[in-house]
Amino acid sequence: MSDVCDLLGHALTRGTISQDPADIAAFRVANPILDQPAAPSCVVRPADADELQRVIRAANETGVNLTLASSTGRHCKGGFAAAQAHVLVDLSTWKRIPWIDRRNRVCLVEPGVTYDELLRALAPQGMTVPMPLAPRGGKSVVAAVMDREPSTWPNRQWDSGDPVASTEFIFGSGDRFRTGAAGGPGTLEAQRAAGGAQKSPAGPSQTDFHRVVQGSQGTMGAVTWIAVRAELKPAIERPLLLGAESLSPLTPFVYEVQRAGLGEHSFILNDTAAAMLLNARGGGVFDEIRRALPRYLCVQNVAGFERLPHERVDYQTTDITAIARQHGLETRPAIGPVSAMRVLAIATSPCGDQDWRQHLRGQCLSIFFLTTLDKAATMIDVFANVARDHGVGDEAVGCYVQPVVQNHACHVEVFVPFAAACAGEVECMRVLEHAGVARLADAGAFFSRPYASAGETVFRQNPVSYDLLKKVKGIFDPNRVLNRGKWGL
Repeated sequence: MSDVCDLLGHALTRGTISQDPADIAAFRVANPILDQPAAPSCVVRPADADELQRVIRAANETGVNLTLASSTGRHCKGGFAAAQAHVLVDLSTWKRIPWIDRRNRVCLVEPGVTYDELLRALAPQGMTVPMPLAPRGGKSVVAAVMDREPSTWPNRQWDSGDPVASTEFIFGSGDRFRTGAAGGPGTLEAQRAAGGAQKSPAGPSQTDFHRVVQGSQGTMGAVTWIAVRAELKPAIERPLLLGAESLSPLTPFVYEVQRAGLGEHSFILNDTAAAMLLNARGGGVFDEIRRALPRYLCVQNVAGFERLPHERVDYQTTDITAIARQHGLETRPAIGPVSAMRVLAIATSPCGDQDWRQHLRGQCLSIFFLTTLDKAATMIDVFANVARDHGVGDEAVGCYVQPVVQNHACHVEVFVPFAAACAGEVECMRVLEHAGVARLADAGAFFSRPYASAGETVFRQNPVSYDLLKKVKGIFDPNRVLNRGKWGL
């Protein structure tokens, strides 16, 4: 253990290495469903990109296995978890936001910047950023966007990689690389002086190497900074709620609204998920809210910006209301005790230290995948049937449906809260996770972000893609220094 620290210590000038048990325990995966990964032998905190590059090169020379983390707090998905002995590289202390460009709507962030910190930095410029549904307080912006977590603002997403623009990362080989408009020539400062904004993700030339690192869960490269596409903050907002007892009437409504480019934030929750989200802010209101809601709740925000904001909100509200009526739906500012403005405010702000899904019972089984909106109801039914087979009733299953890339696809998440203190529940959830993933995969669910048993399932079902992934790993991380053994790489 001390030998490893000594080997990597030579790569650091201002950075630190910690073997403090409390430091190491902070990176325990707090999810009893998962097999507990190996604990890191130490935690390395390089001071800057130069030191990070030296650490990765030292790992190549010595064979040390590295894992990467940039979020803080309670880790649940286990993206950085390793089955083999390893050293954890913690980038959560990298907190700089060196550049915010309002004209081009882009900002540059380091890996440790959280959504709360970025929103505070953007606010004086009248800007905001699309973000996941109520991210936990310690969630790194870089970790979220590099994992392709969906945002609640689908019509601001033009590509599956958005809001990632230009990036800089260090491959597992130790080579430092900049993508997109940042690829050159010259330094970032020289590019900006010439009018560049590092906003384009594709490049240099015809390459698009950020896609190699994005979604790889730290197995291909370590990100040093990302240029993130930002948006103007709405001047006024008029969120609307639409309720239905099934997804059937909501599906064509969302398709039509998204196709016309109307509205802003848009997502669907079932009654269980909506009650969990609102209950996470305290008050013990879960049962009251769930009883008052229809089975499915669609949140559709309408917003005005700098130019003619009231006129924009009025005409879009009129058009969206007309579309709703065509499908037998009604747009409302509130349903029972639930106001659209409150749901939107909670959904578009960090939720605190604990993930909102875990607030009800302490833990939550979560399975997420991509499909198309017209198939979402079928996929949810597939999981509900599996859950019933394992003694979990429909009322205990939460559902979150999020259109992505202007509703060309949709993210579907099904989850079941449970108590970690109950061994029987933990074992039931472990079995349900395996069975649910298998049945959903057979039904056509696309696990683009494979965690837990989904990793085994998707690679087994796609052997050609798996072989290609191994070849890509061999090119960019030939000595397997980044999370060696993850996914069998």
